[in-house]
Amino acid sequence: MTPAGLVTSDTLVDWTVGGGVEAMFNPNWTAKIEYLYVDLEDVDFIVTPVGAAPITGTFDDDFHVIRAGLNYHF
Repeated sequence: MTPAGLVTSDTLVDWTVGGGVEAMFNPNWTAKIEYLYVDLEDVDFIVTPVGAAPITGTFDDDFHVIRAGLNYHF
């Protein structure tokens, strides 16, 4: 019996899409902003507590990332 959550033999396919802009607002300074959407493949799991019925579920992991930055160019 394998402990829950420690071993997986699946190959997961994930993807990310996004875009961003960077603009110079001073001879040495730029500002940037970026957006990413990340979709990780769903993972099914089973947890079997000692002396209890198995608990099953699906972990659906997709999320959004927004990044901003300020750069100084020498």
